[in-house]
Amino acid sequence: MTAPIPEAFRQFFEFRQPNAELPPERNTGSGFTFDSEGRIITNHHVVADASRITVRLLDGREMDAEIVGSDATTDIAVIKINNAPNDLPVAQFGDSDALQVGDWVLALGNPLGLDFTVTAGIVSAQGRRLSGNATALESFIQTDAAINPGNSGGPLIDLQGRVIGINSAITGGSRFVGYGFAVPSALAMRVVDDLLEYGYVRRPRIGAQVSDVTAVDAEAYGLDEVSGAEINSVDDDSPAGSAGLEIGDVVVALDGEEVENANDLTTALAERDPGDEVTLTVVRDGRRRNISVELGEFPRAEEGDNTTPVRSDDAAQLLGFSVEPLTRAIADRLDLDVEDGVIINEVRRYSPAASAGIRPGQVVVRINGRELDSMSDFRAVAREIDPGEVVSVRLIDRELGETIVNYRTRR
Repeated sequence: MTAPIPEAFRQFFEFRQPNAELPPERNTGSGFTFDSEGRIITNHHVVADASRITVRLLDGREMDAEIVGSDATTDIAVIKINNAPNDLPVAQFGDSDALQVGDWVLALGNPLGLDFTVTAGIVSAQGRRLSGNATALESFIQTDAAINPGNSGGPLIDLQGRVIGINSAITGGSRFVGYGFAVPSALAMRVVDDLLEYGYVRRPRIGAQVSDVTAVDAEAYGLDEVSGAEINSVDDDSPAGSAGLEIGDVVVALDGEEVENANDLTTALAERDPGDEVTLTVVRDGRRRNISVELGEFPRAEEGDNTTPVRSDDAAQLLGFSVEPLTRAIADRLDLDVEDGVIINEVRRYSPAASAGIRPGQVVVRINGRELDSMSDFRAVAREIDPGEVVSVRLIDRELGETIVNYRTRR
């Protein structure tokens, strides 16, 4: 008598017709309404590539929704309930900038397939950066309130019930292991305002790379304490270059507020708008001076009609990586013998591109045989690629030289 195959192993022995239709993939997450029109804040990764979105309220009602705007860099998305009822609760926001390490917070959401769940913890740290991308708008609140899969997009609230963050990420494994991360409400609302008004997120640019000040730096520059953000490079054609900032300057304050480290500075700048004028207090040659800088704007990854804001991320979604213009300053910093074109600034985790070995800092020379000299070339090529299509990417890598990577885009 033949024993039945255990359910856990059945998938390894089932025969599937080559053209059999696969069941649709489902993704779950959390979110919260922030206005009476039925608009909801959630995470970009919760709704990315969604063909249909269903919102289930706490009272059990289910309604269809559509994406209003989405930003992969900050992992923030706005969706809107179709024909929203007029009795929706509206979240109140607190001041995430006033948070302090040790403050108690609550994480709300629907983790691990469970209905409405609340976990408690404290703020463990602020201003965390996770991607390693210097141009990313990120400044996570770190908390030990349990954030598990399904919590994504839910609110992190203070003890007065005010939203001070949007649950976004966990680290250390597929389940909560002690630390979770949330996008501060101040940054999230700046992103939401841009998505609603412009259809994309305007990213302020200063045009300088910074690092933390070390004890040796403090002694070399005559600083009173080991704090501040040291300027390591300045793009000539940038707001920083035009304002007169120099390599070796140490930024110790922004608009009168003390700057403790590099992340402190980039976090504060991320909450500003392009066109804002800021005053940097810098130490140069042992003396303090104030320098006014009018912030520029990073170029958009994808130009598109503002009525379809999610198009700005189409190329990155499909290819698995995003690019930015290659400038002389970037080429010099990475020791690349290339002066124009596009360079990869971010590769999506777990994407086919990442699995194939594509990395940030590589210069994209050609895709499918077509040369790329500009962002418009990149967008034109990306528009012609279909999901599931094999792409051939020729790259220049600082360690490998010119190389080629072939992979199939995600369906």
